[in-house]
Amino acid sequence: MAVRNLLLLSSERATIASVASALESNGKLSSDNVCADLGHLAERLKTGSAPPAVLVDLDGQPERILFALEPMMRKFADTKFVVLSGVMRNDLLLTAMQVGARHFMHKESVQTDLTDVLHRLCPEAMAGGHGAAVTVLSAGGGCGATTVAVNLAAELRLVHNHVAADPALVVDLDPCYGAVSAYLGIDNEYGIADILGRMGPIDAQLIQSTAVAQSEGLHALLGTSRAKLGEPIAFDPERLKQAVESCKNCYAWTVLDAARVPIAASIELARQSIATLLLVQLTVKDLRVARQMLQRLAADGVAMEDVRILASRYRKRSGSISIEQARETLGVSNGALATLANDFPAVTQAVNLGKPLLEVAPRSELRRDLQKLAASIDAARNQRAVAPSLS
Repeated sequence: MAVRNLLLLSSERATIASVASALESNGKLSSDNVCADLGHLAERLKTGSAPPAVLVDLDGQPERILFALEPMMRKFADTKFVVLSGVMRNDLLLTAMQVGARHFMHKESVQTDLTDVLHRLCPEAMAGGHGAAVTVLSAGGGCGATTVAVNLAAELRLVHNHVAADPALVVDLDPCYGAVSAYLGIDNEYGIADILGRMGPIDAQLIQSTAVAQSEGLHALLGTSRAKLGEPIAFDPERLKQAVESCKNCYAWTVLDAARVPIAASIELARQSIATLLLVQLTVKDLRVARQMLQRLAADGVAMEDVRILASRYRKRSGSISIEQARETLGVSNGALATLANDFPAVTQAVNLGKPLLEVAPRSELRRDLQKLAASIDAARNQRAVAPSLS
């Protein structure tokens, strides 16, 4: 997804290249959105819809440019004007703020700071850069990580403060089974394995061009094509970080199905996520593995308040280990271990039809549990939200 209607006023090639490089992870800066002079900028502002942000290169004639910008800034009050300068002069900074500029930036800091500034001032100008990720881990096979990941993505999309037209993304990081592909009955020539294994940057455009749509509301970034199942995935933490950040630049919600990834990859994914779900079944083996995973995540700096343990396929009257015993074994408080209903018929029907539960079995017990989970994750996200600051 490209940067949405962002305009740049500059005739300096180095500045244009620097801005384009800074915005690369959010889509390429279109040459049509670069204005060579004030007249061109004025024409663009008059003929098109008001852009959320305008970047203005002051070098050359800073006082004249700021004088000419003042009426534009008054007329387009909802547009955030960010000025760029090769020098940090107090008089220029003061004048820029007086005429209505929202931020004054030294050109040397464009590549490192520009996207953060735009996210604060006008997150709508960035291609979904305000998105959040959720990681789904598993303490053992058969916990239903893919079922949870697919259906949680579908539910997060419908949380009340997100528009229904905005799709969610589920990412399949399982190199062995490609379970998301099987669950949704979709295939693609390329997937996340190809993205992580290629040379070059991972940006939003690459993510979007590789993802496949199950529906208007649910997209999937598969592990790889069915022909390549079983081939290893290069789980380099830095590449994973780039991939997750770019997913968040495309989608309001990204859910990462990471049941079988190495622990180093799990740690990096958890760091990039607003919530990490650790699925267990109430067995001695799963609880032992879960305890070890929790200890490792905590030791590597993952915030434990962001980690939620879910006892999947739970039935109140079955199994020899109770919820209370599981909490004691894991050493967690009452609120840190929740349950997900065992709803085998509904899940089977959903898998057979290649659709999420909300389409196939909207009243199923598991679907209700996932709705509550989605609402809880969204509430935690909203609590963290920071209002855009005026720099």
